[in-house]
Amino acid sequence: MKKILIICVTYHSDKELQAFMESVHRAAERVEGKMEVNLQVADNGKENLGYLGGALPIYNKYAKEYDYVSISNVDLELAPDFFEQLLRVDTKGLGWIAPDIYTAKIDRHENPYMLYRPSKRNFLIWNIIYSSIWIYKLYHKLYVIKSHKKKTLFQTCDIYAGHGSFMLFTKAFVLNYPELHYPTFMYGEEIYMAELIKKSQLKVRYTPTLHIANTGNISTGLIHQDRKSKWSKESLNTIRKMFFIA
Repeated sequence: MKKILIICVTYHSDKELQAFMESVHRAAERVEGKMEVNLQVADNGKENLGYLGGALPIYNKYAKEYDYVSISNVDLELAPDFFEQLLRVDTKGLGWIAPDIYTAKIDRHENPYMLYRPSKRNFLIWNIIYSSIWIYKLYHKLYVIKSHKKKTLFQTCDIYAGHGSFMLFTKAFVLNYPELHYPTFMYGEEIYMAELIKKSQLKVRYTPTLHIANTGNISTGLIHQDRKSKWSKESLNTIRKMFFIA
């Protein structure tokens, strides 16, 4: 029987956590006897360790025992057939399975998140954006406006990185990385994980048969934009030095 560990990170979002847990339970009921679903909560309410900062201690302790490990936000709801569909996915050669994550309020499908590996030019642009709070605010507004336009739906395909709100890793990934320690506080997690996948010669596969509803950006919505900008710049500069400078 397959086993999956879901590590969800919450930050003053009890209502959303409850809805997320209920969706996991509903989906788990449909694979009873076929898949064991375990959920662990990383509560950042008392001490905010960041997204991966909260999740990775649990990952490092338990991940080796599972066939799949997910790191997730709580402002999401899994489709009732999520685990049924997951059991149908051929995981050979895969390190990361990226589901369809749909944000209804802006009519946007968050995956595929990044089709291609970022270039030096991308990092230069990001550094400019995150160096000024005013440029960051303008960039964010333009991003929201653009997001209202319907995004083209893709068929199953290999991509560079999935969206960070729900990252689903395979046994092959865990065997390569039984322990992980994220180098910064927050943001940039998608590129970091994608580079680990690349290094291990595994693949990231967008799998649109796996459906998740994104109900909002609860945790990061409580954080001021200047902090988000600062953390983003720090993370991207660190990741650039780790993986993109020969």
